[in-house]
Amino acid sequence: MARATPSKAILVILLLIGLLLGSIIGDILGKLGVPYVFESKEIRWSPAGDLLILVWDIDIILSINLASAIGLGIAFWIYRRL
Repeated sequence: MARATPSKAILVILLLIGLLLGSIIGDILGKLGVPYVFESKEIRWSPAGDLLILVWDIDIILSINLASAIGLGIAFWIYRRL
């Protein structure tokens, strides 16, 4: 019997939860003195547009550290196990 695949929305939710939990754990471990866990790299995307009647400017910043990358990997593994 074929197994039903979970939806893409569940994947996105799990990945966001993994990133958040990994980031929180990384901050906690960083305050406890564990090296290299809390140092993060930023990915910045700033789309902007001007349509004369509608102007927008959005800043999206993704800050990833080692713990959040591990949390992301665990979240993807959990998604594959569903």
